[in-house]
Amino acid sequence: MSAPSIRTNAALALGLAVLALGCAKRGSAAKDGAKQAPSSGAATLSSGIGTATSGAVVGPPPGSLSTPTAFELTASPRGATLVWAPVGRAEGAIQKRELDAAGEFRGWSETVLAAGVLGDVADLTAVWVGARLGLAWLERQGPAARVRAAWARTSGAPFELGAAWSGPRMSRGNLVMAARGDKALVFARGGEAACIDPGKRGCFAFGFHELEATRAVPTGLPMSVPVPCNDNSAALAVVGERFHYGVCTETASRPVTTVFSIQHDPEYARADTLLEGCTPYGTFLWRGAAWLVAECDGGRRAARIGDDPQEFLDLHGLHLECRSGQLRVRAPSLDLALDEPRSGLAPLLPPDVAPLGARAAWTGRALVVATSFADQLRLTRRTCTGDRLETVTLLPSAAQ
Repeated sequence: MSAPSIRTNAALALGLAVLALGCAKRGSAAKDGAKQAPSSGAATLSSGIGTATSGAVVGPPPGSLSTPTAFELTASPRGATLVWAPVGRAEGAIQKRELDAAGEFRGWSETVLAAGVLGDVADLTAVWVGARLGLAWLERQGPAARVRAAWARTSGAPFELGAAWSGPRMSRGNLVMAARGDKALVFARGGEAACIDPGKRGCFAFGFHELEATRAVPTGLPMSVPVPCNDNSAALAVVGERFHYGVCTETASRPVTTVFSIQHDPEYARADTLLEGCTPYGTFLWRGAAWLVAECDGGRRAARIGDDPQEFLDLHGLHLECRSGQLRVRAPSLDLALDEPRSGLAPLLPPDVAPLGARAAWTGRALVVATSFADQLRLTRRTCTGDRLETVTLLPSAAQ
């Protein structure tokens, strides 16, 4: 068993690493001067799709999606934002609808990307960066796929981020996005790549892009990862000045997730293999740290990322609980009281509430969960009345 090799220099502090991932073991803080820190070009594509103007009101969300993963639900300063790519594009290639703090629809649907999408949208993700909504997705055209990104409600062509893995139609989590400062950071699985280790096969490129106002800028050295997992092969979380990114690989038919923790000032870098043999579900932020959630032998566990001593959470029996009007997520090692708006809650929810591939956000007073079934978008809202949990179906609705 050998740990992934990492360079400990300024490039690494910006997330620059070349991976040769095989069987891995838990790493430690990088040496060579790295210091321990407290936890805490665009291609133009022609398109004649639609005539909608960016930001135009186009009515309620359609039920049919471009693909089963062509939707996202992310927290916003005033609640949450539902984003989706419809199968038909007469009213725009990508649309959104806002929800208020109570989890109620606010206004009508808006076109956030009118044209420039030529293929089927998959693995759609979105994040608010200040007052701007960043978007990224995999775009499928026949057997090929590309990683693309854009700022919502801009008239230019989407940014071209390179080739992508064209995997099963239901695969999700091969593209992740997070706000970092005034930019959006995109970490994505690319196309097939040469393996660093001559003895390895089935390697794929992984890489970063930063979305600036008018372009997407590659950042970091290319990564070559052997046999990535079909789902949730990429992970990304930002906590203060530190960010964490990870890749899931299949080693001896068992998933292995290696997570890198990077900080620029003071310089800090480390690599850890977490929850080996468990299927990753995503990350979440809690108590000033990032945690990796995974399914382990029929129950979920979480591991804190990037700090010693390692800490684990027993998440068996995850359930929702109302206490005097406040909604909490409970498990043997978790008591998460939901208060301010937050995204990325799906890994912490029971499977009957948020099945694999779902997206969930807390709006401030409601838990909203988005799922798809047979390319149909579904949305539910859960709130507390006293100690009673109430569920309302928002989509599909009678008005749709």
